[in-house]
Order: sequence, then structure tokens, then C-alpha cells
Amino acid sequence: MQFSTNEACPRRGTGMWLRTIIAAGFSILALTLSVPRAHAACGVLSSGPRSFVRTPMLASAGGDMPGDRGYDSIVGMWQTVYTSEGQVFAQTLKQWHADGTEVDNLDQNPQVGNICWGVWKPVDGRTVRLHHLGWLFAADGTPAGSMTLDETDTLAMDGMSYKGIFVFRTYDTNGNYTGTTVTGTIVASRVTVN
Repeated sequence: MQFSTNEACPRRGTGMWLRTIIAAGFSILALTLSVPRAHAACGVLSSGPRSFVRTPMLASAGGDMPGDRGYDSIVGMWQTVYTSEGQVFAQTLKQWHADGTEVDNLDQNPQVGNICWGVWKPVDGRTVRLHHLGWLFAADGTPAGSMTLDETDTLAMDGMSYKGIFVFRTYDTNGNYTGTTVTGTIVASRVTVN
């Protein structure tokens, strides 16, 4: 499966939803975050347009998976798109590991931090829950606090995509909740080997 502005979004029925995500800016983040021009360990928390970057080798119906876990597990590599109120919040390349850990690479400049880690567990059939942590930095590089990202994701029956919901929260340097919460949805496609 490959995201395209001319194709229908996986399991959504029309391409309009994905075209809206792709065309949407990142301005909702600037409006909702109370930490001005802060940078997260997983990326920049500031305003500016976001664009969808297509990657090669996304899952296709005939792709082969190594190992014997097959398509029944979320374990593997994924391209994810996070949206909030119809706007792109983030895009990542994410790896789910069989040991219950997770790592993702956000589409942000590595100088401000674009790698994050988390832990996950299965909760029901094809559904998993993820708890993700990261640091926040002010524009001058000084620590500004931390963030959490909690997800609940459900693997599609064919194992080639998943959908979910997320809650993103920020905390000050004393660990106190800042009042900033962003919620939204996730759509992911498995990355495979030809």
C-alpha cells in the first residue's frame, strides 16, 4: 500500500480524507501548545506548514514478511501519520519490537531531536497500547520539560495497516502538567521488503 493523493486512504473509502491531511498545515500545534517555540526530543513544537513525504517500499498486498509472526503482529516498521482536528500533527517512521519496546523517527531536523522511544503491550486481540516519552527544549536549547504520547492502535485484519488514537501532553521541568493536550488519530502503513 502506498499513500498517494490520487488513491483512497486505506480503509476510509475516499481519498479526500488523506488529501486533506496531506494539504493541511501544522498550525494547530502552535495554537494548542503553551510552551512557546519549544522543541521536543521527537521534534519541533512550533508553527509552520507540514507536508506529507511519500516513502518507497510501503506495504503491498503481495509483500513478504520475514520470520513466522506474519501479518498477525504489529511488530515491524511503519510509516505513520498523526492528525489533530484535520491537521497533520506529525509523521514518523516507527518500529514496534517483539520485546515490548518501540522507537520512531519523526520528520523533523535531527538538531532539535527527532528520535523517541516507548513501551507497548497488547490489550485485546489486534489492539495495542503505547506509552511514549520525550524531552522538551526552549528555542535556546535549555530544558523546558517533557512530553508523553499515549496511543491505542488496532491492526487491520490483513496486517498491512493500523489505525488508532493518541493523546499528547506536555509537562514543565518539575514534572507538572502544563495544561497542553493534543488529541487525534493515527493511520499507519507497514513498510516491507520487495
